[in-house]
Amino acid sequence: MNEQLLDMAALRVDGDTQPRAAIDPSVVAEYSEALEAGAEFPPVEVVCDGATYWLVDGFHRFYAHRRLKRTQIRALVTTGELQDARWKSLGANKTHGLRRTNADKAKAVRKALKLHPEFSDRAIAEHVGVNHGTIARYREMMERQRSGGEIRHLPSTQAPANNCAPQKRIGSDGKRYPSPRRARRRRGGGRPPRVARAGVITIDLPTREAATAVGVLIQTFNESYLRALVVLLAKHLKMKADI
Repeated sequence: MNEQLLDMAALRVDGDTQPRAAIDPSVVAEYSEALEAGAEFPPVEVVCDGATYWLVDGFHRFYAHRRLKRTQIRALVTTGELQDARWKSLGANKTHGLRRTNADKAKAVRKALKLHPEFSDRAIAEHVGVNHGTIARYREMMERQRSGGEIRHLPSTQAPANNCAPQKRIGSDGKRYPSPRRARRRRGGGRPPRVARAGVITIDLPTREAATAVGVLIQTFNESYLRALVVLLAKHLKMKADI
């Protein structure tokens, strides 16, 4: 990794390397004001495949520079392909920068499981910066979606071409281990299968942050379901107001 001064026009932000659910305009404005006042920000991080520079960390800083019409930005550059850039982006902001929302974490977890389903829950959790139990929960949801299970309202993104539940998984040490489900079968034990009601999914929504809740819903359910939900909520609230 080496630091370079890159032309803003050379950076690509359209390669699905944005790790957050959305860019916060207020943060971009805040960073812009700080830059105008002379503040120095850490360099953004970029992955270069020899011809293209993919931005993987520092999107709010990038858009703050663009807002001020600056032509160059400091960047830490590593070598890799687009897939490497996407994977690297999922580890961004877990220890620095603007605090991630639940929607940000959910997006990172889903993308990580699609990019490397062969990695163990702990290996993915370590890279993304979440609890390994969260990875296991989302992995199960995605497996059931792919196999046409009872859970219907899941993320509207495409299912991975490869299986989310390989027979062996790669740990953070690079070694291959039997998947937990397969290991339990070998021991002849394990928990009984969990039965879910058809069409039911449990998600955690913040009770005081409506914007974050909206982000979680958008990342979790498909568009047609959300539109129907909005219509029903509007009718319910109108009826409640008329009482």
